[in-house]
Amino acid sequence: MIVTIDGPAGAGKSTVSRRVAESLRVPYLNSGFIYRAITLLVLDQGGDFEDRELVQRTIDELDLDFEDSGGRTIVRIKGQDVTDRLKAPDVTPSVYRIANDGGYREGLVEYQRRFGEPPGVVAEGRDMGTVIFPYAEFKFYLDASPEERARRTLRDLQSAGHSKSYEEVLAETIRRDEHDRGREHAPLQVPEGAVVVDTDGLDIAGVVQFIVGQISGAKESRDSREPRRQDKTF
Repeated sequence: MIVTIDGPAGAGKSTVSRRVAESLRVPYLNSGFIYRAITLLVLDQGGDFEDRELVQRTIDELDLDFEDSGGRTIVRIKGQDVTDRLKAPDVTPSVYRIANDGGYREGLVEYQRRFGEPPGVVAEGRDMGTVIFPYAEFKFYLDASPEERARRTLRDLQSAGHSKSYEEVLAETIRRDEHDRGREHAPLQVPEGAVVVDTDGLDIAGVVQFIVGQISGAKESRDSREPRRQDKTF
């Protein structure tokens, strides 16, 4: 089972996707953590995103693993927990330097597709249903207004101890949307066949329930159309 959940920053993809994966009992992939991890590693090495040899070596040597624990995803690089650093104020504005580069994205396609091996995956990001898993059986696209998404991002930053104004976060949200939708390679868009969910005013539980219901209903409908196997004795 492969389920893709795409959408812009702050639409609620991470929490929703993790809970959908828990409900379906399949692994969860946050593709954004991959790009954030690479961004963090480049920043730790001086932050020269123009040094393509450095960035490509960072990608080639990426040693990343995920672990679901206590309702959150723990991200480790070479065994070191970097979860809280991935959304630090210096990382978020620089993620596009990796994510918008066609060469870097292409090099990460097969890396991400490995997560789709049996038993399957709930994969969230911005090109999961268009590039990484275009053949996915279930596709969803979460959206919300920039203002609502900025408020959610601000709450996350404040809970992590970072200080930023709402105006700063809103401006960054709009800039990220422009970068994501306007990039040449794998731009953010609604995947063909995806169910669009406007999360403005909706709580997480309601969105999760809707998505799981859509998947369960589609599976039941499909199973009812399949001919029953008849055992034969020889």
